[in-house]
Amino acid sequence: MIWNEIVCLGDSLTYGARDRYGRSFPAELGKLLSEKTKEFYVCHNYGINGETSSDLLRRSWGILKSNKGSAKICLLLIGTNDTKIPIPLDVYEDNLRQIILSIKANGMIPIIGTLPALTFSPYYAKNRDWVLKYNKVIKNLSSKWDLQICSMDGMEEHLIDGVHFIHEGYNEMAKRWSEKILSLK
Repeated sequence: MIWNEIVCLGDSLTYGARDRYGRSFPAELGKLLSEKTKEFYVCHNYGINGETSSDLLRRSWGILKSNKGSAKICLLLIGTNDTKIPIPLDVYEDNLRQIILSIKANGMIPIIGTLPALTFSPYYAKNRDWVLKYNKVIKNLSSKWDLQICSMDGMEEHLIDGVHFIHEGYNEMAKRWSEKILSLK
């Protein structure tokens, strides 16, 4: 049997918070890629609810090192919780820079997800415009370093609480990630 491993780093949007079946985009992505390629895919879910990019930076090296050699792709989706503070743009950019360099140093191809738009949520009400600012940082880094980006634009219809997705939203995320992965040359 042929199998493939993918590391998925992020916050509650990677973890799969609020999915009515307790699933996540990594779980759906493994299923979808297996169906499309007839190979077995394991998508390791390293999403933690409430994490910021600074939190992920602290723990990412150990995760990446432990998957070195087995995983060839790392999906990164982080920044929603940064908007609550908000973390300054230069700090967010440096956090991403260090995580991306760690991904590459451990022999994986990084694919960065843009942050989905937020609708109303008491915790994020004042700082929703920071999603656009952080997405600009992601796009600038992508241009600068020739990185792959997976767009999460236009997913508001799948939000359950203004931040997290219903099951169908995580399926849509998996679909978008799979298309990006399968487009790699």
